[in-house]
Amino acid sequence: MSRASIRLSTTLLSQQRRNKVIHRTIMSFPFKPNTEPPKDMTVFRNLVKVASDSDKFRRVLWTGRNSQLVIMTIPVGGEIGEEIHTVDQHLTFHSGSADAIVNDKTERVGPGDIVIVPAGAKHNFTNKGQTPLILSTVYAPAEHKADTVHSSLEEGERLEDEGKDEPPKWAQDLHQKDIGT
Repeated sequence: MSRASIRLSTTLLSQQRRNKVIHRTIMSFPFKPNTEPPKDMTVFRNLVKVASDSDKFRRVLWTGRNSQLVIMTIPVGGEIGEEIHTVDQHLTFHSGSADAIVNDKTERVGPGDIVIVPAGAKHNFTNKGQTPLILSTVYAPAEHKADTVHSSLEEGERLEDEGKDEPPKWAQDLHQKDIGT
């Protein structure tokens, strides 16, 4: 076997091993969301890596009585979907590039940027980059069911429309349904 063949075989084997590790990481996401009110501190080490390891459109990591931590992966050309919440939302961008559209004002955002969307503001975020848009977001109070995992925008919208993605009862008392736009 020539040296070039050995290098190619070694490279392919290394790539196969990396693919298995990536597949294993995605298939067995290491964090389980709490489904009861938390009683103690929770630490997520290297949130950028945690968010990058999830291949899901939306995944709730933690839900408290007054807030909720969610990670999102928006595919190239995709969007979060235009919406108006009755909660405040803080979005932190970890990778990719997006147009932040809030109350018809557009601004380009990227890694390290934070956008705060107040309750009642119409908003959407569209991936304008060449790679998935990866972000974490804090809703205050909680916006989703405590163990929510949505594979796509369409799945999330369908479950929300069916009333199957409501925050837990113990996190709903702060919601105000009468916030105007």
